[in-house]
Amino acid sequence: MKTSFMCAVVAFTAFFATTTAFAQEWTKTQKEVWQVVEDSWTKWKTGDIENSFAMCHEKYQGWSDNDALPVTKEQVIKFFTDMKNIMKPEYFYLNPARILVTENAAVVDYYFEYGVTITKGDKKVTKESKGKNAEFYIKEGGKWLLLGDMTAHEKMENNKEND
Repeated sequence: MKTSFMCAVVAFTAFFATTTAFAQEWTKTQKEVWQVVEDSWTKWKTGDIENSFAMCHEKYQGWSDNDALPVTKEQVIKFFTDMKNIMKPEYFYLNPARILVTENAAVVDYYFEYGVTITKGDKKVTKESKGKNAEFYIKEGGKWLLLGDMTAHEKMENNKEND
């Protein structure tokens, strides 16, 4: 009994020591860059497509594992504008893994999860997605602008139709 109790105490201590070791304190600049990421997702969720992508650099190139080739800022805005009337974002969760910042460049790696409802006629389909983003920012004119990104989606089996 005493051995089991000691093992439990050691395991409990190791767990919290590990959790604390992985906890990160972000600098003011890292928080500033992360705020750009969160603001973009929030504006997308509310349907504010134009301002959601205002943080993209004019030379932006993004690549997703869903796309054969990288896409431009104009292509992304067109896609989301076209989808705005049939796709309603329901929720999103973001979890930063790494934010690396220099004077005028930043790399943000994070995990995302979101759900949307797509309506086509009388049919509604709920789609959920999760995965990882690696985003590359540059600072121009005092603003952090997304220059490029790479998105990797996890395979999801739980997308469903609603009546």
